[in-house]
Order: sequence, then C-alpha cells, then structure tokens
Amino acid sequence: MADMTQQEIAGYLAEAHVGHLVTIRPNGRPQVAPVWFLEDDGQAYVMADANAMKVRNVSRNPAVTLSIATDQRPLKYVVLNGNAQVAEGDITNMVERICVRYDGPVRGVEYAKELLAEMRMKVIEIQVTRVVGWKDED
Repeated sequence: MADMTQQEIAGYLAEAHVGHLVTIRPNGRPQVAPVWFLEDDGQAYVMADANAMKVRNVSRNPAVTLSIATDQRPLKYVVLNGNAQVAEGDITNMVERICVRYDGPVRGVEYAKELLAEMRMKVIEIQVTRVVGWKDED
C-alpha cells in the first residue's frame, strides 16, 4: 500500500472511471451519487440533471467530496475534496467534453446534444482543495 504520486493521480484521473459525488442533504446527512466527471487544472466538473438532489444540495452547501476507486486489482483510489457551485452560463462545451470522455467522440457528441436539447442539464464545478491518492502495490 502506498500513496500515489501527483503524476499517478493525474494519470488515474485522466481515465474514464465513474466517480461517486458526496454532497450534504438539508438534514446534514451525506448523499452519494455515481457521476461522470472531468478533472481539469485543479477543478472537477460533474454533469447532472437540473432536478437532481446533488444540484439542490450544492446550491445549499458547497462542501463536496468526489471519490474515484477501482473495483478490481490493482486497487487504487483518488479522493477530491472541495467546494462546489452550479455553473452559470453556457455549459455546452463541458457537457460535450464529459460525454466524449465516457462515450467516445461520435456517441459522446450525439449524447451531449440529446441531453442539452432537453434543456435539463447542469454542470457542477468543484474547486478542489485537497487530493488524496492511494494504490495497492500487489
């Protein structure tokens, strides 16, 4: 077991893993949701349905954690802590980048257009304040 280097963390975050976003409910309890995300230059971006609980939670309380872990050996995880806000303005580019990351260049662009046409998407921007990475050395 060992901490990941900054280079290893960057490489791991560049891969298309599903993350788990933790936000805080109004009653103070955590709420966890699987998410597609993109990390870019110290910020993380998560797309979500405009009516999703995570969007409402972030609007009330900006404290979030994004956990990204493998489910197979070699085990690895990265945890991003930070403060989030719902993005204002045009989110087209970010939604497309996230969709392409997970669905590839053709289907990703199509899927982003579908989501944006329905006018129901929001992007949560996370200003990362702490990063922890760990790997199993087996």
